[in-house]
Amino acid sequence: MTITIRGTEIQLLPQRAIYLPKYELLVIADMHLGKLVHFRKKGLFVPTSEWNEDLEILQLLIRKYQPKEVLFLGDLFHSEINSEYDDFLNSITEYPNVKFTLTKGNHDIIPPEYFQKAQVEIIEEKILANNIVLRHQLPKRTQEDIFYIIGHIHPGYIFQGRGRQFYRLPCFHQSENMLTLPAFGKHTGLFIPEFMLEDSKYVIINEEVIQMK
Repeated sequence: MTITIRGTEIQLLPQRAIYLPKYELLVIADMHLGKLVHFRKKGLFVPTSEWNEDLEILQLLIRKYQPKEVLFLGDLFHSEINSEYDDFLNSITEYPNVKFTLTKGNHDIIPPEYFQKAQVEIIEEKILANNIVLRHQLPKRTQEDIFYIIGHIHPGYIFQGRGRQFYRLPCFHQSENMLTLPAFGKHTGLFIPEFMLEDSKYVIINEEVIQMK
């Protein structure tokens, strides 16, 4: 699904990301790499796998869209360095012509020198034309003339199926001056916002993004 914000075309992808063709920019929020490894170290039972599905999807998106830049909207890593840091490093080195940028989030506690090693630039926010600003979360003081594209919240939508079946699904949430991306990481929770009547909800159902009224 494609929407237009302040003259900028934004493709909402069912892989929980967005692509801005004008800037050749792929944007991903809240990947939370290393979350399962972190939980295992804490003694919690979580599923194991020989590969990271989120990294695999990231590579598929890069190959499909051929972006000049991949922008992570914060919480790229869930906690301290673990084995998935090396997996991430190995993944992005396959794309020497792609710039990787991180707007640092509250979970990104890894020292900056490790991001430098991975050639990931750390910034506070990325500013596009027409006062479109991309960052991890809203600043303490928002400005009325700015449209914010953020992550952090992990928005979801409760969808009622047949009978009494209810499904919690990730969604893109657009309000008057903000677009919130769903968490890219598969093993993240969902937060169900209080949607206003004028808000737009773009829900990911299977391999489609569908606008809900």
